[in-house]
Amino acid sequence: MAELKYAHCFIFTDKPGLSLPSFRAPVDPRFVKRMTVTDQDSPPGGKFYNETMWILPGFDASAQRNPNFWEEHTHGFGELIGFYGFNYEDVTDLGAEIEFELDGTTYNITESFTSFIPAGIKHGPLTIRNVKRPIIHYIACDTPTYR
Repeated sequence: MAELKYAHCFIFTDKPGLSLPSFRAPVDPRFVKRMTVTDQDSPPGGKFYNETMWILPGFDASAQRNPNFWEEHTHGFGELIGFYGFNYEDVTDLGAEIEFELDGTTYNITESFTSFIPAGIKHGPLTIRNVKRPIIHYIACDTPTYR
């Protein structure tokens, strides 16, 4: 059977050997299940960056040494950030607590959300607490490489 023309456009796994910036805290793979990454390499010639992962109950206990999921940082590109709870009865319920600092202001969030951080705006630290149910997290950036 002939190969499908756009089969290379479907990403099914995390990027092997992915190197993340130092502002991203190490995570316990028992509680953070990375799914996929798209960037300039996958698919080849990609013009944006995206990460998707699950964050599972127990995450908070595994993050005792450094409770921050990210430290404060800025980018030279815009960043779309999403966290979504896994509660079919109330899709707005995050099932966790997120403390997120954006340009010096702290936001305490308990609802599923998407945020857009413009280029050059300081964001972080971001701390995730009290994870009661799985949450899906994604990042999408208008850059082919994440720094």
